[in-house]
Amino acid sequence: MKANGKIFSYDNSFARGQMAVPAGEILQIAELSLIRGGEIREHIQRCDEITCVVSGRATVYSGNGITELTQGQIHFIRRGEYHRIVASSEENFHFYCIGFLPNEEEKSIRPFLEATRSRRDLVAEDQGDIKALFSQLLNEVTIRDEESRDMIHFYFCQMLIWLYRIVSGKAKEKLGRIGTSSSNQAVYRALKLIDREYMNLTQVKEIAAALSYSEYHLCHVFKEKMDLTLKEYLMQKKLMMAVELLENSSMTVTEIAGQLCFATPHAFSLAFKRYFHLSPSAYRKKFLKEV
Repeated sequence: MKANGKIFSYDNSFARGQMAVPAGEILQIAELSLIRGGEIREHIQRCDEITCVVSGRATVYSGNGITELTQGQIHFIRRGEYHRIVASSEENFHFYCIGFLPNEEEKSIRPFLEATRSRRDLVAEDQGDIKALFSQLLNEVTIRDEESRDMIHFYFCQMLIWLYRIVSGKAKEKLGRIGTSSSNQAVYRALKLIDREYMNLTQVKEIAAALSYSEYHLCHVFKEKMDLTLKEYLMQKKLMMAVELLENSSMTVTEIAGQLCFATPHAFSLAFKRYFHLSPSAYRKKFLKEV
């Protein structure tokens, strides 16, 4: 995926067979942000792809079609189609994407395959479920321990099932039964806020106050639905950005710590080392040596 005007990209590409799971083969999973007017240059899709918009707007060119995408929307395109994304000239475009070759023999994803078989591309509205699954997938790609392949398969299947539910209208019916004041809605709103403001947020209580929830309630439902704490999710977002800044900028560790609103450079270094098992300085040195 060649891009002009990236702010950051957490891009994982896999060789054939490297990330094969029972539901198919994942060739790429990424989180990217384009500056205003930045673009993913035209290319032919070598696999099916799902894009989930975190924030901003963009124009997507798919085959002969042109689609305007905005926050909370999902775009699906089949392999073999020409594809290009151009961010709005008014705001940055932040999104997740996954490229894959589905296994048509996998029973759990057959409803998705049937629902999209005649579609070259489609646009749908997410309720936070697919975006949350992207976060979990990226987390497992980062961890990459002996359980990760099973977890990646599990989250990938869920993503395709949820997209089927959205396309078929079942997700809307389900949400209507649950109600907008449910724990699902609380988690969705927390995800949206963190994805938009994570660089400036420092404490969980700020998130709860901004959303008018009690800190205890929000932390409880978030852990229950996401299988990680609100604090962990916020820290993951900050540290993923820290990686991008270490790899793609000349900012010092102290400057990065300030940019991401850590209390001190030492606090940033401790958090980074706890997550990546390397200090920020050692990570940058290792990255530069491998480039």
